[in-house]
Amino acid sequence: MSGDGDTHNSVSGGRQQGGVTQAHTVNNLWVDLSRAVPPIPGTWLLVLDVLGLVLAALYWPGGPLSQYVAFGLLCTGALVTAGCSVVTGRPDRGRGAPKPEDSELSDAAQRQAGETKDNRRRRVARVTFPVVSLLFSVAGLLAFQNVVDTGEVPTEIHIRGTQPLNGPRPAPLTLDVPAPEEPRGKLRLSLTTLDDDQSTGSCVHKTTATVTAITPGVTPNAYEVAAEDTVDFDLGGNTKALRFTFTLHTEADCSMRLAKATGTLHG
Repeated sequence: MSGDGDTHNSVSGGRQQGGVTQAHTVNNLWVDLSRAVPPIPGTWLLVLDVLGLVLAALYWPGGPLSQYVAFGLLCTGALVTAGCSVVTGRPDRGRGAPKPEDSELSDAAQRQAGETKDNRRRRVARVTFPVVSLLFSVAGLLAFQNVVDTGEVPTEIHIRGTQPLNGPRPAPLTLDVPAPEEPRGKLRLSLTTLDDDQSTGSCVHKTTATVTAITPGVTPNAYEVAAEDTVDFDLGGNTKALRFTFTLHTEADCSMRLAKATGTLHG
């Protein structure tokens, strides 16, 4: 009986010892592989992010900085998470397989606890940071492309005609917009009409004007505007030079001047 028991215990002990040895070997192999993997994903992401910023600076479409807020935030997120990926991807210096004299003590703890929380967190971080950085990079690229395609771009407005504009029916002025280098779908036109001679009293509150699109396809065809006003035209796919007329409406004793005309192309 005792012989059978000893044999059974010996077999069980051998199986248990073999299982523990296998688990210990696999764990050590995983740790060694984690230490051997260089921080390639984070490094490449950092290089690509910096290269993307350089290209964005070279092809910057202009316009107000406020339209680049989303792009800036996404780029910052991409750079930060790529940096975190580099840090978490470093080999675990000083960690790895336990020393031979400590193996018997550590085997029991490893058998019960398995993988430590610290190692698990580091493994998750090594995957999470590169993925998040890549998502930030792609989103930043899309945000920049959206500004390139639809963002605001200032454009010149050439005022042609005789000023000042006297009387109730002066000759209209012509507003010429050169063909844009970066076409957009709409034009925001800002106009400011002032008194030509302010010493005789102001006629600004008595003055309106009609802005009419001469270029075919631009809608609406005309706007009635105040002395200082901003209107938006849909360009209807026009990518060439644009032309508008500015017809002033004021009283007979008023002398006015179209002092300022600015244009902004946008999506």
